[in-house]
Amino acid sequence: MKKPKSIIILIICSLIPLLFTATIPYAMPTKLHVNSRINNEHGSGGGFTMYAITLEEGSQYTIDIDTTSFWGMHFAIRIADTPYMINGFSVETGASLGETMHFTALKTGDYYVQVKILSGGGFFDIELESGTVGSATGSNVEFFDFLYLLILILPSVLIVALGLLIRKRRASYHERKPTTINIYKRVKKEKTDVLVNKEEKDNLAKEEDIMICEYCGSEINKYLKKCPNCNASLQ
Repeated sequence: MKKPKSIIILIICSLIPLLFTATIPYAMPTKLHVNSRINNEHGSGGGFTMYAITLEEGSQYTIDIDTTSFWGMHFAIRIADTPYMINGFSVETGASLGETMHFTALKTGDYYVQVKILSGGGFFDIELESGTVGSATGSNVEFFDFLYLLILILPSVLIVALGLLIRKRRASYHERKPTTINIYKRVKKEKTDVLVNKEEKDNLAKEEDIMICEYCGSEINKYLKKCPNCNASLQ
């Protein structure tokens, strides 16, 4: 029962960080409403900002990112139905003044827009408009990205791997560890060839107390640290 119990504890411990990595992305996005605009968003190269939007199935929308050439910023717009950004559509043309994406919702519900800054750093505006407004800077390209999925499960995988390694080392240690005897068996040897009264007989018996190794059955001096017969540790 000991091994299954330790495995269950290990699994529970590995699921704890998964609760955080799986739920935090849903708390991060800023809510963006249809026909609304958010100004002066800040970002720098390599970073990204996430937005949550609610769309209706079959409706067309325009996602517009505006900036100025002063900041030297280049963007990629991604949209997916989960904040993990595993599969969805993107526009990435390297336009110097921002990006514009046209998108038709395939279902009614929440979508997530990721504005990734490919280079530069500064401020930008983002707007979500109903319908097809203006020209898109590029065609929508479907993407598959499992990076966040790996980040999602990485802490749990590391905990499981570390736990299994510790269990293996402990099992190996116990296999190498010599047998330890912590309990002695006390036996009294009484002298029956001498006629003495009861009190003297008890005193003699106490003086003749011996210890028996429960591993091999041999007599042991109680002050010894190791059984002289089987070499079992008596510590």
